[in-house]
Amino acid sequence: MGKILDAFADGSLCVEEEFERRSPEHMELSEKACRLQEELEEKLNDEERELLSDLVDTVYEECCSYAQNRFIHGYRLGVLMTMEIFDEQDTYIME
Repeated sequence: MGKILDAFADGSLCVEEEFERRSPEHMELSEKACRLQEELEEKLNDEERELLSDLVDTVYEECCSYAQNRFIHGYRLGVLMTMEIFDEQDTYIME
C-alpha cells in the first residue's frame, strides 16, 4: 500500500495545516484575536470571563465542525471527479 494510504488507515495522516505554514495575514488575524480576547478578559469579572470562555469554546467547536464538513464534502467531490475520469478513460484509447 502507498504511504498516504497507510497513514490514512492507521490514523496518522496529518490534514491540519501547521501553524508555521499559515499566511502572514492569517497569523496577523490570529494574533489580533488573541490580543482582543486578553484585553476583554481583563475588563470582565469572573462570571463574565466564564461566559466569554464558553463563547470562545463554542465558536471554536462550531468552526471545527464546519471545517470537518467542508473537508468531507471536498473529499467526496474529488472522488466523484476521479470516478468520472476513470469512467471515461476508454475514450482515450484508439482502436
